[in-house]
Amino acid sequence: MNLSKNMQQSFSLYQKNFALLVLASLIAGIITLVSLGILAGPMLGGILVLGIKLIRGEKGELSEIFAHFDQFLPTLMATFLLWGAGIVFFIIGSIPLIGWITNLVASPVLFMLYFLAIGFIVEQKLQPIQAIKRGIDCLATEWAQLWLYSLVMMFISGIGSIIFGVGVILTIPLGMMGMVLIYQELSEKEPPRFKPEKQMLQKAGIALTALLVIGVVCLMFGFGRNSSSARSTGLTSKILSGITGQNIEIDQKGSRFKIGNLSFGSGLPENFPKDIPIYPHAEVDGFISGKDDELSGSTTTLTSKDSAVKIYDYYLKSLEDKGWSITPQDLGEIKMISFQKGKRSGVITINPGESQCDILIGITTE
Repeated sequence: MNLSKNMQQSFSLYQKNFALLVLASLIAGIITLVSLGILAGPMLGGILVLGIKLIRGEKGELSEIFAHFDQFLPTLMATFLLWGAGIVFFIIGSIPLIGWITNLVASPVLFMLYFLAIGFIVEQKLQPIQAIKRGIDCLATEWAQLWLYSLVMMFISGIGSIIFGVGVILTIPLGMMGMVLIYQELSEKEPPRFKPEKQMLQKAGIALTALLVIGVVCLMFGFGRNSSSARSTGLTSKILSGITGQNIEIDQKGSRFKIGNLSFGSGLPENFPKDIPIYPHAEVDGFISGKDDELSGSTTTLTSKDSAVKIYDYYLKSLEDKGWSITPQDLGEIKMISFQKGKRSGVITINPGESQCDILIGITTE
């Protein structure tokens, strides 16, 4: 499995199908939230099948996310089983340090297992227990790489809520496409059955029960969940670097994550071009980028309370003053400016909201 290649492919698919994926994720998220998670399975299954069609080069339609309610009961059972396991590990997470490490190990496993199980139910019509067992078999084949991949996809999916706020709508589809890619790869193989020894299962059960009891006590007395941020991010970086053999970096505030040629975080990316102006009355929320030295395929997000027209006029003049060839595209409420200089090109998208405008600056290098 090539972690960086899969991430780059998911980013490419995300860019090509940006509007469809964002809208599908937004609708699925709202329905999941309003239904208190009861409809999470069919919604996730719809996103997954939609992603598979896009990977295969087929036409993807928004209606796909509503096409799998026939699997409502099986997906609901899988949801309850795996979310129940998530609650157990949340309680264990209240234990200082030990709980944090346990959650670090367990959360990516449950995240990927849930995605795989829903996929096997919706696409291959397996029963919930069969789907979960098949997911465990898949995870056991390359557990270290799959755990790391899942952790990265979790980080990408959730980074929008940390850095962009409501911009989680922009990052969840990217994480979902990454998970669709790995599901398709794993679903095409027949993994060997994972059969742990009975003694090992007994020991794991006893340890889990003991940790759960300690976690309940910690919750009751208000312990835990306050470990040092610097220590946590440093430990995470070392664990990930040791598993992959790559230099993986997370800054001490946990606001930037770098693996291979891909970076995610708050503020501007490293070496952001000086000849691309930043709107003076805007706040820089965060970025998703490719190679730091070239910034090819990067997207930086800003927000401003000024009007879209004012921001649009500013960039028309400022980009031209900086020597860029520009092509304005006034699409009504949404405004876009394509710009090019030498081998570098990009697009600025200005999208007005109720109280502020979102400004997306995309940059590519030939």
